[in-house]
Amino acid sequence: MKKKDIKSWLFASACLVMMTTATACSEDKHPDQAIPTVTPQTPTEFSEQVLWPSNLTRVSVHDPSVVWEPSSWSYYIFGSHRAAAKSPNMMTWSTVDVPWAADGVVGVGNDKAFVKPEVTAVPKGGTTVSLPEFNAYEWSKKGSANYNIDGNMWAPDVIYNKEMKKWCMYLSINGDAWYSSIIMLTSSSIVGPYTYQAPVVISGFYAGENYKETDLEVAIGAQAELPSRYATGDRWGNRYPNCIDPCVFYDEEGKLWMSYGSWSGGIWMLKLNEATGLRDYDVVYAQTGSGDDIVVDPYFGKKIAGGHYVSGEASYIEHIGDYYYLFMSYGGLAAGGDPDDYNNGGYQMRVFRSQSVDGPYVDSKGSSAVFNSYRLNFGPSENDGNTGVNIFGAYGEWGYQTVGAWSERSQGHNSVIAAEDGRTYLVYHTRFQDQGENHQVRVHQLFQNEDAWLVAAPFEYTGEIAKSAQTATQQIIPTSQIAGAYKLLVHNYKLDHTKKELSTPVGIMLHADGTITGSGYTGRWTVREGTSYITINIGQEYKGVMILQTLEPKNEQVPCFTCLNSQTGVTIWGYKMNMTGE
Repeated sequence: MKKKDIKSWLFASACLVMMTTATACSEDKHPDQAIPTVTPQTPTEFSEQVLWPSNLTRVSVHDPSVVWEPSSWSYYIFGSHRAAAKSPNMMTWSTVDVPWAADGVVGVGNDKAFVKPEVTAVPKGGTTVSLPEFNAYEWSKKGSANYNIDGNMWAPDVIYNKEMKKWCMYLSINGDAWYSSIIMLTSSSIVGPYTYQAPVVISGFYAGENYKETDLEVAIGAQAELPSRYATGDRWGNRYPNCIDPCVFYDEEGKLWMSYGSWSGGIWMLKLNEATGLRDYDVVYAQTGSGDDIVVDPYFGKKIAGGHYVSGEASYIEHIGDYYYLFMSYGGLAAGGDPDDYNNGGYQMRVFRSQSVDGPYVDSKGSSAVFNSYRLNFGPSENDGNTGVNIFGAYGEWGYQTVGAWSERSQGHNSVIAAEDGRTYLVYHTRFQDQGENHQVRVHQLFQNEDAWLVAAPFEYTGEIAKSAQTATQQIIPTSQIAGAYKLLVHNYKLDHTKKELSTPVGIMLHADGTITGSGYTGRWTVREGTSYITINIGQEYKGVMILQTLEPKNEQVPCFTCLNSQTGVTIWGYKMNMTGE
């Protein structure tokens, strides 16, 4: 799709109401939902708690990025348009207000917060060099005569910088025509106030001497004029990123990195300076490729995914086991349902992995996350070969949840945390089958199958005791309790979001002799004794785990499986309909 960015039109309209009333958005809960009193918990209480689905509290935080704050024993999520929330347990959420500060004044408006950076010089080459005084607000205004910053503060990522001893917020200040930037703000407290420090990376300097306002010359050296490779005019997005959607993280060696970007020129990665939290200006990126096929750029760093206007945004990287896992959201973020606009919807989380922090990232079929030409990679006419593991997609009629208003669809812009409690959590926002553009946060556990690919728990997290760290060494569901009647849900690619299509379950039987029958499926199931690994073969082989979960939205706990076919990237879920077997 040829576009500046799909978020620009949607957030400026349907979601504008939500972003200006974040507290009101958090009131959108399931019917008849009780709100429990949250009390402080010790680590032991936290790890053993079970909270039934009827007691979950909901919040609306778009593009939720999760971080752990140990002193308050709380998880925080930060999202677009200043939305934020916290929880002691990933289940009971409450909204949080996070103010800006500028010139010593706390509570300044959005139009004042990103005007004057506090950092004026950065280390480079054993000395310090001056930074231009980058006004992020004025830069983003260049793309539109009627610019309103209130709808253009996108997808912050917050991390605690161990050397700076500060909480660092990396925030997208979006502008039309690629006049966007990712800036860093800092605070002594996770809840602010946050003060603008400096830009990290800037897009849109494609004409004239606009580049003089950016840090381009600090990064690549003095230039007599704009380098020709950046003189793209309105074709910037064919080659380079829109600087939004940052993900900042430490690698296994303690080095600091940032992935960023979206549709347009793809997802890129920069090495950051651990002492400043900003770009590491001593790292040199030698140009690789030419024209619209540049994959390493002296300013933007290294491309790790996407490109050529193939859909894909919201990169998030987490190290689990032996791999760095790259999550992306393909498709449009809306709920869908417009038969005349295939870009309106189709959001779906896809997964790649690499043993090196900067790639190459590939899916379970070995397909690269980087595209070398335009492809349609979502929806019913998808023609990219189903790139990326489809960890799950739109679904209804699951557990005790019937198809209706609260059926999940357009799930995406997720974050992941391999938490201190031994669990790995997938945190995302979802829209629903019949709730317009209203959205809420959901959390599922992630597990690694025996091939170290990630699979998501079939139901949202409600305090189940199972932990991702246990599945390789403990058999959570005894083999004798597995046989019985199950509901099977196949998360296929190419759902027709123009018709708001959902994946729906069918009934199958897992027999005690290891065979499978029902609803057109025949095959076999096996478990690896002493572990929670299960293999289900129903014409294709799916590998995953067996765990115990609670059926939404009631309190009934049953065995469940979640598995992946590595040859297709398709995942399946299943839950046992009773505990008695055959």
